[in-house]
Amino acid sequence: MMKLALLFLLMSLAMTAKAQNCESPESECAALWTETAVKNSREVKNLTEAIALAKRKQWTSLIDVSTIEPITASIQIIRNVLGGGRFQENKQLIHALELRRSETVTRIRERVIALLLQIEDARTQLREKETALENFSQQIELFEVQYRAGDFDTEKMLAIWEKQKTFRSEIESLRAEIKQTEAALERFARPEMTIEKARESVIKQVTEAWKISGTSEELNLIILDADEKKRVFKSEILKIFPEGVKHLPDELQPREIYPTVKNSSEKVQYIGKAEKFDFNFVLFRRLN
Repeated sequence: MMKLALLFLLMSLAMTAKAQNCESPESECAALWTETAVKNSREVKNLTEAIALAKRKQWTSLIDVSTIEPITASIQIIRNVLGGGRFQENKQLIHALELRRSETVTRIRERVIALLLQIEDARTQLREKETALENFSQQIELFEVQYRAGDFDTEKMLAIWEKQKTFRSEIESLRAEIKQTEAALERFARPEMTIEKARESVIKQVTEAWKISGTSEELNLIILDADEKKRVFKSEILKIFPEGVKHLPDELQPREIYPTVKNSSEKVQYIGKAEKFDFNFVLFRRLN
């Protein structure tokens, strides 16, 4: 029954505010959206915090606290200042973090511009289609007068009405595309405004699937936030695994049970990954 419940739950995890008035790919508009997206990016925040922490540690690492003898300590300080030791390693770490943050900001900017261009292109197509439909509708009025007078072929009239129907269908599709892209831009730039809704939706779906499975066991669901590659943020990992994940295998397997700490009796069961509204989550069950 337990395996059946988890299987049912795993099958259910195949989940697939309007934007600001500024929806143009022009530089000022793109800069506004990019600034908002960077400000709200969890990855940028985590990298900024890591850089600040590394910089705070940079000068303390000039002294090897494990050394006791004054002469040894002096040698360690000199070695660090001259470019060796942990001080130099820390500088390299800071550089790597700053480079990654810069790359992340660039990726965010490119994504914002791509979405704005998509909105602009769809709006241009929509205006063209609406103008074409308006002009065509005026022609149809004349054709219908001729058709009622018996001066127009029925087959041709049906083809004209079908073309009008196609125009309207294309216009509705473009309006839907604009709405969806605006929502995607909003979610990308302001994830905190919608991530809670996404999380609530996942919890609701999983809970309902668990109830339908008929198991009498408690779900005790744990839902962790993940990035676009479905990698759990470190701050989230520590909620379950307080000492990190070195004791875990590289790839977690659905339905498998893992200790929260090496050799610990406290365990969790890995459920799988879920996606909702373009947000990614990783799911566990806490076992009693």
